[in-house]
Amino acid sequence: MKHGIHFFDRSIFTTAIQDFTAVIKEDPMNAQARLYRGRAYAKQQQYRSAVEDLSAALHLDPFCWLAFYCRGCILRHVDPKRALQDFSVSVLINDTRENFSSFLHRGVIYAEQCQWSFAICDFESVLALDRSVTFAYLSIGLIMLLHLDQYYKAIQLFTDAIEVDPLDVQAYICRAQAYHKIHNLQDAVRDINRAIHLYPNKSQLYILRGKYLMEMKKYELSSLCIHQVSEMDEESFKSQPVQRALIQSFCQNHNKAIECMCEVIANQPEPSMYVFLGKIQMKAKKTKEAMESFKRATKLLIASGRTLPNTFETAEMYYLIGLCYMEQVHLFQACDAFSTAIRLHSSYPDAFYQRGLCRMKLGQAKCIQDFNRTLALCPSHFQAYMSRAVYYGSKGRYSKAILNCNEALKINPNSVRAYFYRGLLKYQNKTYKVAIEDLSKTIDLNKSCILAYYNRAVSYHQIKDFRKALKDYGILLLLEPSKEIVFKVLINRGLLYVELGDYSNACEDFKAAALHSPFDSQIFQAIGICYHRINEFEEAVRSFNQVLKLDPLSVDAYVERGNSYMENGQEPDRKQAQKDFLKALHLNPKCVKARICLGYNLQALGKFQKAWNQFTIAVDIDPTCHAAYDGRASVCLRMGETFAAFQDTNAALKLTTTAALLTNRGIINQFMGHLSCAMRDYQNAISALDYYSKALQLEPRNESAVMNRAITNTILKNIKEAEEDFEKAVSLCPFSAAVYFNRAILYYGLKQYELAEKDISTALSIQPNDALMYKFRSDIRAKLGFRKEALDDYKQAISIQEQINSM
Repeated sequence: MKHGIHFFDRSIFTTAIQDFTAVIKEDPMNAQARLYRGRAYAKQQQYRSAVEDLSAALHLDPFCWLAFYCRGCILRHVDPKRALQDFSVSVLINDTRENFSSFLHRGVIYAEQCQWSFAICDFESVLALDRSVTFAYLSIGLIMLLHLDQYYKAIQLFTDAIEVDPLDVQAYICRAQAYHKIHNLQDAVRDINRAIHLYPNKSQLYILRGKYLMEMKKYELSSLCIHQVSEMDEESFKSQPVQRALIQSFCQNHNKAIECMCEVIANQPEPSMYVFLGKIQMKAKKTKEAMESFKRATKLLIASGRTLPNTFETAEMYYLIGLCYMEQVHLFQACDAFSTAIRLHSSYPDAFYQRGLCRMKLGQAKCIQDFNRTLALCPSHFQAYMSRAVYYGSKGRYSKAILNCNEALKINPNSVRAYFYRGLLKYQNKTYKVAIEDLSKTIDLNKSCILAYYNRAVSYHQIKDFRKALKDYGILLLLEPSKEIVFKVLINRGLLYVELGDYSNACEDFKAAALHSPFDSQIFQAIGICYHRINEFEEAVRSFNQVLKLDPLSVDAYVERGNSYMENGQEPDRKQAQKDFLKALHLNPKCVKARICLGYNLQALGKFQKAWNQFTIAVDIDPTCHAAYDGRASVCLRMGETFAAFQDTNAALKLTTTAALLTNRGIINQFMGHLSCAMRDYQNAISALDYYSKALQLEPRNESAVMNRAITNTILKNIKEAEEDFEKAVSLCPFSAAVYFNRAILYYGLKQYELAEKDISTALSIQPNDALMYKFRSDIRAKLGFRKEALDDYKQAISIQEQINSM
């Protein structure tokens, strides 16, 4: 017996078994020999013989706690119920530190049977007997962590285990997971780092650390962890090619990932492996290869049975095939694939959603049914709400589209896309102020969202908040967006400057836009108009020349170029202007603007009857054109047909009421001797003074508003203001005879005859065939005592009038 125990203690079990067998032959009732031989059989994995000997030992010695313990260990996996009985009897016989392992094993069985309270009691009994058993701490901690949701108690137990054994890597991993449960990611990462320090070659630890860092939004560090895993040579990692493929795919090493999966499929050609391969190929933008992989997966399923199983896994294969078709813009095939996925799994929200997208791109109204079904299955489907908003927006149903954006924002309150699109919808709905609020929120969330700045600038422009619009346009140009956006910004800002009357800056923006689009005649048209407004008439003519080079049939270009020639005030320029107006009318005989401009041109050349004819034709073409009546009235007044002028001015005033027309009618009434009517017209014109001032605040270089305000101030006897307005009008229109004529009237009323004579002479040099102005200069010179010159002017006025009457 001693000889056998000696070999047993030295783990020479074969010799020990021979010795114990010899003892049992001599003494079949020797319980100790049975116990030792049973333990030796167990060590050599001869479990049946071991159980027989241990049972015999217990029959001979029913109080042998060690025999109960050893038999319980053998039966733990094959017969847990009998094992529990054996461990229970063992601890009943001996509940001292010597037998703490029985408590430990019984606790493990209880845990496997989900009897958590019994398991915890046994592990606590172990700790009561021996506080150094870290396994007991870990076991209770895992029960608390995984099954009872008592995370703080679990953390304390894992901490106790670490205090007992600071090198226990499992304790650090478990505590990290407990910290993760209470969202203490910093301490979780710290424990994983300690575990990696103890076992630097365990790939799973790096993956876990990468996961926690990603949740902390430390994406660069997380990515570094995954890259570290991909470069590891750990044998266990090499033996898991699927996991290796997943890691390589995350690291964007798609070719290596595909190689790993091909290696797996060569040994394990299962549908799930082909699906995994296809997903990696999709990430690698190898759509055709991915589709082939998914189709092979479906063929394997069909080969294993006559029909496709109605499972989510099968439906997913067709869903992925549909995504591949969408990537290739084969929308009908994609639609069919998604329909198959839905048939196989009717509760598949993403399949409904993608089919809805296909149908929307195909212009099919029933796409909305798919979006509705998606939301019925998954009420938190953000993309479905946004797609439904796009659909309603495309149909002009902006209010309904906005409601869908509202629902999307409930799901994702910080969605840049949802705020931006809702802002666009509100702009389309003409609710500009609330559109600005959404676009501002978009910019708060994404400071570099170029389209948000652009659309907010346009919205500010619509509500006439020009300062903020200019600021946003400026920011856009600093952000260096695409050429298309730069072009639109320059055009829009140029138009805004035009509204402000800042034609110099508008001109610069249009010139910059012309560099982006050198063949756009409309831009050169705008440049020409701006040059005209800032009195750079030669540059204006050059711009209109460019327009006509690009578009020889542009009626507007001929008209505007003619107006620029007219502003120079010289006879040759007026002739050239006349040619342009005639060309415009040749291209479009019904162009009222060209008729009116030609009428004023003929009037300036002293051809009053022809001018009258042009204004009359303009009235016939458009009886609602007040400018045509006003022009004909001015000709009638020049021709001495006061009543006809009065009638035309009345017709113009029926169409629109302006201070200029009221003033003109007042002058006509005064000529006709109707002084009370003239005074009433002047008083009505006076009320327009504030409107001229407001107009000039918005458009400081509006020469018409300046001159009309000057005339109104003259009537009001606001002499200083009138002189300032006439001075500004002269600077804006140095070749306008009307400005000098009206300022001469002001000076005549002030009895400043020398200044009046100078202005009327300037007016006549610009417009030499005007009988009314010669008559007026005759009166002024008579006041100055220049009788001969006054008589000559009077004769000239009569001569011109006779020529007019003879036409």
